[in-house]
Amino acid sequence: MTRAERMFAAFRRQPVDRIPFATYNLHPFSEAHAQDPSYRELLDLVWDRAGMLCKTGLTARPAAASAAPAARTEWIREQIPGGERFTTVLHTPAGDLRSVTVKPSDQPSLVTEHFVKTDADVDRYLSLPFVPEEFVPEPAAEVARDLQGRGVAYVSYGDPMYTAAALFDFDDFAVRCITDPAPVLRLIDFLFEREQEVLQRQLRACRGHQFLFYTAGPELCTPPMLSPAVFARLVTPYQTRLIRMIHDAGFPVSIHCHGRVREVLDEILRTGADVLEPAEPPPQGDIGLEELLRRAAGRLCIMGYIQDQEFHHAPPGTMRHHVEEIARLVEGRTGYVMAPTCTPFQHPAADVFRRNYTEWVEAAARLLG
Repeated sequence: MTRAERMFAAFRRQPVDRIPFATYNLHPFSEAHAQDPSYRELLDLVWDRAGMLCKTGLTARPAAASAAPAARTEWIREQIPGGERFTTVLHTPAGDLRSVTVKPSDQPSLVTEHFVKTDADVDRYLSLPFVPEEFVPEPAAEVARDLQGRGVAYVSYGDPMYTAAALFDFDDFAVRCITDPAPVLRLIDFLFEREQEVLQRQLRACRGHQFLFYTAGPELCTPPMLSPAVFARLVTPYQTRLIRMIHDAGFPVSIHCHGRVREVLDEILRTGADVLEPAEPPPQGDIGLEELLRRAAGRLCIMGYIQDQEFHHAPPGTMRHHVEEIARLVEGRTGYVMAPTCTPFQHPAADVFRRNYTEWVEAAARLLG
């Protein structure tokens, strides 16, 4: 089996000739890593010995004809003491919505005002016209082709709960989900109807290709931020229908969810998803791999369980030890892909990171037979 064939077989819980392992978005087609000399030797090693999970996407283009004009959006950029302020004004048929982002110098940006602050803002958002786009399969198709069987192109689709939550201050969204969910549900239903149309167009563009689809939204709706009951109401029914569409088109589906998944695992299983990633060991996660594999057996592929933070500080031998432990646990199984829990974001890569990442790849290539 090629590395890609092995990964797709594990996604579908089919027999594999050995347990697959893959880097998480570390590959030669990532410009951030390919253009950083500190990653050169790692990229060569990965290309030679590891599978690769490559986050990529489709290209959206305006539809040839549309029954409704797009809403007009205004962007305002201002210099403020210590940084910049960016204001976005969305001119809807029912009135304006405004979002403000502050970017201090040499610091991450922060949204200080969100589009939706009141129920009236919900109504304004619901008045937006829908102007669907068409899609072409590049760059995902190009990445899949250039991988030459060494990995999998990973293509995202939307989650209506996540899109709705991003319109609110998250504290406000979380409180509303418990105390006044009706406006939130109206918004999610509105977004869901549009997401179905968008997804149908994405799937049509992907016909004839081999991709793994994923959505990252559900992780916002997990403990301790929100309860399993809220997940069951705001995620499960919508994702179940979207995942059915993806399956009908012939593609496997993954739910991306960091953190604590024990209490929502049954809901994730109910959606019909094929893969859950990136499974995190405690303390970031809250479930052991043995229990996770037992509960998911035959129904869900688990990907992950190599904690990214350890690449940055663990002493020599740690990554090899993790691979040895996991290899014993997963021996004779399918439905598992060993992978780190995060894209490497350090530039340049530190010596300890390169040492530990090399140790992990070499140990996985040797032991996962």
